[in-house]
Formats: sequence, C-alpha cells, structure tokens
Amino acid sequence: MLPDQSPGRRPGSVLVACGHQRMSEGLRDWLQASFDGVFVVADRASLLAGARRLQPTLMLVDLALAAGRLEALLAELRSLAPHSRALVLSDHDDARADAAALAAGAADVVHKATLAADLGGAVERALANLPGPPPGAR
Repeated sequence: MLPDQSPGRRPGSVLVACGHQRMSEGLRDWLQASFDGVFVVADRASLLAGARRLQPTLMLVDLALAAGRLEALLAELRSLAPHSRALVLSDHDDARADAAALAAGAADVVHKATLAADLGGAVERALANLPGPPPGAR
C-alpha cells in the first residue's frame, strides 16, 4: 500500500526514471515506505539496463526520456520487463498526448503538476490485477 493509504509494504520494486534529481529523490523517498526496493536512474540507457536487470514491478518513466519516441521506448521496456507496469510522468496537460501514451502501453499518465495528488491512485490502478508471477516472486 502507499504511504498515505495504509501501513505495510508491497512486494516488488520500483524503477524511477527521471532527469530531475529533486523529483527523483522525492519519489524515491515516498515510495520506499511501500516497496521492497526503489531504484533511481536519470537517463534512457540506465532505464533500459535497470528494467532488464531488476524486472521491477513498476516503472515511473519521465516523458522527457522518450525524446519524442514514447511508443518505441514503452515497447522496448515491455520486451525487457514484460511483467512490469509503466507510469508516464508528464509536464504536459494534453489529453491527446495522454491518450497516445496509454495507447502505446503506459498503465497511466501522471502530470507532474498534480503528482502529489494523483500518483497514489495511479500506482494502485497500475498494479491492480497484475498478470504474470506475483511481484514478490521476482
């Protein structure tokens, strides 16, 4: 469960991929109370390597790391970590861009401007009914 919702830890790990150090640190600190491990990377190459090596339960992916190729990035992440869910973090409040991210395979899109209010619900929705092995089995 998430820190503001109930006590306890959720099995599995989170890979936070964001080029903004303060945001990454804040996300790490907030998620550490709820997951077995939280790992932070700041670039696309590290994201791909981390997805392959860690097989995280959840990935928070900054849209800026996609460099205009979100569909390709999400496809590559799915091939490297097929049981992981990806949440896209976006600076843009654009319904068309959000729809494109969801169509490309994102579990949800969270806008950075409303991150504190919206991230908990997005994580819960992303992890509801996960297919594949239970997160604790990784």
